[in-house]
Amino acid sequence: MVAHCLLVSANRVVSPYPVYPLGIAHLIGALQRHGHSADHIDILASGGYSTLLERLEDTHYDIIGISIRNIDTVDSASPHELLSDIIEAIRHIREHSKTPIVLGGPGFSIMPERLLAYCNADYGVVGEGEEAFPQLINMLMAEEHPEQKLFSKSLTSFPDCRPIYSHDVTPYYIAHGGMLSVQTKRGCNYGCAYCTYPAIEGKKLRHRKPLEVVNDIERLCRQFGARYIFFSDALFNDPSDQYLEIAEQLIRTGNTTPWCAFFRPQDLKKDTLRLLKRSGMVAMELGTDATTDATLIGLNKGFTFDEVVAVNEAIIAESIACAHFLMFGGPGETEETVRQGITNLKRLRRAAVFAYIGIRILPGTRIHKHAIADKLLSDDTDLVAPIFYYSPQVDRIFIDRQLRSAFHGKKDRMYPVSESEHLIPLLHRIGHVGPLWDLLIDKHQGQ
Repeated sequence: MVAHCLLVSANRVVSPYPVYPLGIAHLIGALQRHGHSADHIDILASGGYSTLLERLEDTHYDIIGISIRNIDTVDSASPHELLSDIIEAIRHIREHSKTPIVLGGPGFSIMPERLLAYCNADYGVVGEGEEAFPQLINMLMAEEHPEQKLFSKSLTSFPDCRPIYSHDVTPYYIAHGGMLSVQTKRGCNYGCAYCTYPAIEGKKLRHRKPLEVVNDIERLCRQFGARYIFFSDALFNDPSDQYLEIAEQLIRTGNTTPWCAFFRPQDLKKDTLRLLKRSGMVAMELGTDATTDATLIGLNKGFTFDEVVAVNEAIIAESIACAHFLMFGGPGETEETVRQGITNLKRLRRAAVFAYIGIRILPGTRIHKHAIADKLLSDDTDLVAPIFYYSPQVDRIFIDRQLRSAFHGKKDRMYPVSESEHLIPLLHRIGHVGPLWDLLIDKHQGQ
């Protein structure tokens, strides 16, 4: 039987900038391929809960899915929990409908059993939903009421369905930064100590066909007026260099839309960077994560700080904007590594640096195991509310003071990051597009 579904994006976070709910675009495409239909309500973009209630009054839905993108801000300087938005959405739905509610999304998949109970939903989809969600829908439409509450299905390849961006939702994101997201692959074959990507998407990389990716970009520009693309892969550069096929396809099709992506700061050479720049890349976000070899080892990064500096030099030689994202306080951090790390940051010329302290502890990660071993928490500690890991060898206040002192007066060194995020909407309103941190960089620093 054909189901008519409502998919709800309950996220209302706008910092550092609003991000289109790409997972729902892929899910709508999958539902249509399976013969079902879906409407999309975005609480942030669609006018708030009043729009949701109007839709529930006017339309009968067989299934209602709610996406949990993040459970909190993962920033110890601004540790806001975000599940209240999900609970509020569910409360509104329950008051107006008896339709089964299904939770999903990356945030949900981090701790599905706990969040299903916490949010009082009926069912949950863990990991990728393109096959698991239609399976659940078919069961419910056949009037089966499975005792099983969580559904998942591992995919061996990237889902063969085109993402469908909502005509009702997309204009909001175009009006607030001009940027839309596109995914080129799923999975991550690295093992960074804090990261949940391998658990959510798997460790095996599954790539989309380059032409499909480029067709998506052309369609987003043509239909919605997208002026900037962010590739939302866990990491854009992969060990087999298949990401370069995306760049080559963009060049063949004459792409003029600027783009940015998240990169591992390792093995990025001059020829590679020039190819990426020719394809439209104007900025790179780098998962540097730590500032000394000792703390890089503690986070299981698999590269050295000298490699990070070499990549930074190669990037600025090609006049490409870059930003480093890093965390202080991880395993192995000491007062000495904090001081050395701040000194090391001076080697990252003509680049923006975003620093955070503490690492959000999430179940199943190496950081979780470190925290238990260091007796910072126990096996049964509830991790729904944000708890952060700090090395027992250094005091948080010490890190905070060192960073504030070192970064004071430097517009390209950001800490705490949350204190400056209010500037981004102002820049978007006067016509700037993209993530905007490139405006912070002193192009002549270190010359």
